[in-house]
Amino acid sequence: MYLFLFNENAFYAYTLQHYTPLLIISILGTITIIYAKDHLKPSSQKLVLLFISLIPFISTFLIYPIALWQSNFDLKEDLPFHICRFLALVSPFVIWKESRFWIGIFYFWILVGTLNATITPDIEFGFPHWSYFAYWMTHGVMIIIPLYYVFVIKVKISFKDFINSYVMMNVFLLLTLSINFLIGSNYMYTREKPPVSSLLDILGPWPLYLISGQLLVILLFGIVYLPFYLQNRTKKAF
Repeated sequence: MYLFLFNENAFYAYTLQHYTPLLIISILGTITIIYAKDHLKPSSQKLVLLFISLIPFISTFLIYPIALWQSNFDLKEDLPFHICRFLALVSPFVIWKESRFWIGIFYFWILVGTLNATITPDIEFGFPHWSYFAYWMTHGVMIIIPLYYVFVIKVKISFKDFINSYVMMNVFLLLTLSINFLIGSNYMYTREKPPVSSLLDILGPWPLYLISGQLLVILLFGIVYLPFYLQNRTKKAF
């Protein structure tokens, strides 16, 4: 098992080792959402959502003892200042406390940021390395969270959530940018682009992509907000 989980095979995007976890998580997520919506009481629905949030939490949290055990913990790589790691670590507490402010933010951050991380994954080692499983248990499973509380718990996303998400995203961006300059890291890719293809490739060189990226974020936030905007307009029309 040790050799299996520490086998340092290269990861190749857009191959079976990329598509397989996406397919498995999509199927399991869809089944969970449909079953919870049709067969569970509200109290049980919330417990299932909490359990789902614990999967990315545990997979992210375990990165730290494993890195320390292997003596390769790196302040420039392993702190929770990539937005997906931050979301994974705080999501169980947000769901447990039923924080409506952060639930609205999660909707935009996960469906725009985390979803993009599953489309253009930045993974050092492929199957069957432990970090490969941790990546998909974090990024893949986390996408289920906002879909679950929209379709099952019936949370309505508002324009205020849009604004809160954009403002807090820039607060987080400025925080990580400050940390990056202090310790020489590249969290949130604010000092240079990721080593894999991503949306940042079309936004120009550093630091231009930090500015043009603001417009892209507004556009993507607008896309994921559009269903709720149209729903509100339809209700007002009638």
